[in-house]
Amino acid sequence: MSASPPTRPSLLLRLRDTADAEAWRQFVELYTPLVYGYCAARGLQEADAADVAQEVMRTVARAMPDFAYDPQRGKFRGWLLQVTRFKLQKFWAHRQRHPQPAGETTMANFSDQEPGADEQARWEEDFRQRLFDWAAQKARPEFQPRTWQAFWLTAVESLPAKDAAERVGLSLGAVYIARSRVIARLRELVESVSDESLPGLDRGEA
Repeated sequence: MSASPPTRPSLLLRLRDTADAEAWRQFVELYTPLVYGYCAARGLQEADAADVAQEVMRTVARAMPDFAYDPQRGKFRGWLLQVTRFKLQKFWAHRQRHPQPAGETTMANFSDQEPGADEQARWEEDFRQRLFDWAAQKARPEFQPRTWQAFWLTAVESLPAKDAAERVGLSLGAVYIARSRVIARLRELVESVSDESLPGLDRGEA
């Protein structure tokens, strides 16, 4: 898989305006679950993972008014991963000062070194999946149930178009049209917040 492009600068630049409620809403919807999932995967309870994610979002909010997009300095998501790791370290450091019941994750399980290649790759993979989930959630109410089902069966579950047509009660041509319409809308939504491609949907549509 090719290297993941950076988050679309237009969205990041819009976040410099703290009054741009729509930009912040999109950003929070897209990135908070990513940060939450990272923390939960490292042993945090739901409430703790939510607290750390909120702290990360606060840090971003404080930093964005002075944000200057410079792709030469690295991806925005790379910086976000660093912020997330730092907040996670602080969380565990606090837990060490205030011991919790045995069995919970401790700071000893986490390194303060730079994230490794595997960790960064997983972070990018999780973001692309989150990007698809976000776009799908936005797009689904815009389509008739059979249209969405035809898309899902063929594009996500990889069911042959002929079998999908029989299952949803559409013609073969209608299934191809439904798939193309939904994918076009998903791409439009994705491009509104990121330069990413749609995970798993870049293969041919025939």
